[in-house]
Parts: sequence; C-alpha cells; structure tokens
Amino acid sequence: MTQRQTTGIVGGGAAGLAAAVAAAACGDRVTVLERMDRVGKKLLATGNGRGNLMNGGEPRYPGGDGFAKQVLSLCGPEELRRFWSDLGLCLSEESDGRFYPLTRQASTVLDALRFRLERDGTAIETGISATTLHWDNPGWCVRTDRGDRRFGRVIVCGGGMAQPKLGSNGSTYSLLESLGHTLVKPRPALTPVETDTAPIRGLSGIRVRCGVRVMRKDLCLHEERGELLFTDTGISGICAMQCARWARKGFEISIDLADGWADGEDRSLLSELDTRLSRIWKGQPAERLLTGLLPTRLAERVMSAAGLRVRDRSAESLTDAELLTLAAVLRDFRLTILGVKGFDAAQVTAGGIATDDFDPITMESHLARGVHAAGEVLDVDGDCGGFNLMFAFSSGILAGLNGRRNEWRRDRT
Repeated sequence: MTQRQTTGIVGGGAAGLAAAVAAAACGDRVTVLERMDRVGKKLLATGNGRGNLMNGGEPRYPGGDGFAKQVLSLCGPEELRRFWSDLGLCLSEESDGRFYPLTRQASTVLDALRFRLERDGTAIETGISATTLHWDNPGWCVRTDRGDRRFGRVIVCGGGMAQPKLGSNGSTYSLLESLGHTLVKPRPALTPVETDTAPIRGLSGIRVRCGVRVMRKDLCLHEERGELLFTDTGISGICAMQCARWARKGFEISIDLADGWADGEDRSLLSELDTRLSRIWKGQPAERLLTGLLPTRLAERVMSAAGLRVRDRSAESLTDAELLTLAAVLRDFRLTILGVKGFDAAQVTAGGIATDDFDPITMESHLARGVHAAGEVLDVDGDCGGFNLMFAFSSGILAGLNGRRNEWRRDRT
C-alpha cells in the first residue's frame, strides 16, 4: 500500500475537481484551493449550461494536439464514462459525438463531483489565492493570501485566461514559470471575429449555414463549415469562433454562402442561377433572384458586393457576366479582419504553459518532481464540442492518480 500523502490542488475548476476525486480515491488527503467564492463556476457555463462533458469523435485540438492525444489515449471517452458512472452521473450522446449529462444540466455534473469530494473528506478552501510555489523540505509550500499551505505534492489547475469573471485570470501561470516552465503567450480562442462592418451593416442577428475560410492574401490558413452569426462587430457562431486562432488584423474572412446548396465552382453555380431565372423568377424583379436561398437583407448585401444595380430591372435582364460575378461573390464574400474578441468573450485560451516538460502519464513536471499541472493552464486547446472539457477532466484524473491505477478503488464504501 502506497503511503498516504497530502495533495494540494490549486484551482477548483473541471481539472482540479477531477484531480481531487482521483487522488482521494487513491487514499490521499486532499485540499483544493480555489480563488473564487465557490468551485466549478466555469463548469456551470459549459455547453450553454447543459454540460457538454466530452466528445467521442476524432480528437480535435488545434493547440497541443500531440500531447492531448497522448493524454486521451490513457484516459479517453471510455475511461471518462466509467469515471462518471462511478459518481452516479448518467450520460447521453448527441450529434457529432457530444456527451451531456442525462439531465442536460451542468449543475448536476458539479453536484456529482462535490458530493463525492464531500464523502471522501476532501477539504475545499474558497476565496483563497495562491501567490507562489516553492520547495520547502520535505514538501512543497503554496504561499497564499491567507498564509502558507504545505503538501507532499501539488497539482496546478488554475485554468487559462478565458472568461476571467468565472475564475480564469492566468494568475497560476507564474507558479509554474517560477519552476522553470515556459509560458507560450496566451491569446483568446473560440471567440468571435471582428471585421470591417461596412459590408455587413444591418445584418446583425442573421444566421446562415456556410463555409468560412481565413485567408492571408490567396493562401487559406484554415476553413470550417457550419452556422455563422453576423454581429454588430463582425461574425460569430461555432464555425467563426473555430477560425479565431488563425485570425489576424489585415487577413480576410471568406464566406461561401452557397455551401450546402450549390456544388462545384462559379460556372456550376451560374448554371443554377440561370435555372432560377428561367423557371422561377422570369418576368419578376431582379432583386428577388436570391429569395429562398438567403435572408433578404443578406441577399441585398451580396448583390451590392457584386456591383449589381438591380432596382427597376427584371431578373432576365441580368447578363451572364453579371451572374458570373454574383456567383463568385456568393462563393467568396470577403470581410477584412480587424481582430478578435478578447478573453472576456473567449471560451478557451490558446497558449499557456508548454507541455514539453510534463509526463502525459502522470502530468508531473520533469523540472520539479511532485508538481503536476492539468487542464487549461497548459498549452492545449480544442474545438467546440466538449474537447476542452474532456482534456481538463482526463488530465486532471491522470494527475490525481499519479500512476496509481491499481489503487483507484472504485467500489469503496
């Protein structure tokens, strides 16, 4: 039997609470230090409050892909399903491999974690901020604004910088930097993109399914497909937010508004527009040509971007050259990028503590034995759909276990 040890966890979010459950299950005396007035605030907001816990599909991690896949190979969807089952939480799989609690309420996820920690006698201190971390033989000392706390080992789970009002403000990066770890510059990810608003003025609130590409001149840096939302300052929606990590001032967003209802290139689309002219809109005003394909205000903006003067013109008066130009704009409606929304609007942080010096099996630092890290504090970020929360839970569990799988007694009474 491994000697009972004291484990301190800095941060009471998804990774921290999962680490606490796993460590306590192995017999550790666990203390969670949380800066906010209660644990799990950010967890409550996940999946629009429904709790998108994980994704059973192919892992999608634009940041830290290799490390994330190593972690998930050790504690992936099947292991997580058993973890939640052990805590009494039933899951339901929805589209695209997304898993939610059967209740569709993130609060039940937090309750399952809290009740297990309460049962295991885990100490939770809230409203306490960790300021430094150093070795103080024979263990580690976490200096806080309420005095020193000493532990045999420490797991840093303080999150990144996204949604600081829910507890993530980057304050725990310094704990790991002081031990020699490298901080990859944090930046907002999964956040709305700000663009030139002149081409989309009056479109705020309109949603459309489309293809979205981030362009640097003629080079496509990244592309997504899905629902896009026009806003007062640019674009949002999942497909836009998943492009944010590649968006830079001066680059362009290319929107394929014909994605999903027209195949091929511009001339194929021209043929479809010709068909609409001859079969549907013959003899009617030209401004009605895109009716049924795009919302009216968006159709007007597209025709304007194509340089078409359609007022007082019949649909059949449009020339092949005009239709070809219209088809090109439908395929490539361009907006100049001004930047992205900040951390307040971001769902996750890109960047963080570099993963090179951590063991994916135990999440332990190679530079400071007895110090672990898990979750968003690390340089790992995934797409929407439960990937970020899945990494947080998986890495937290591995950090809590610290290689002691055989001592994780799931059926303890």
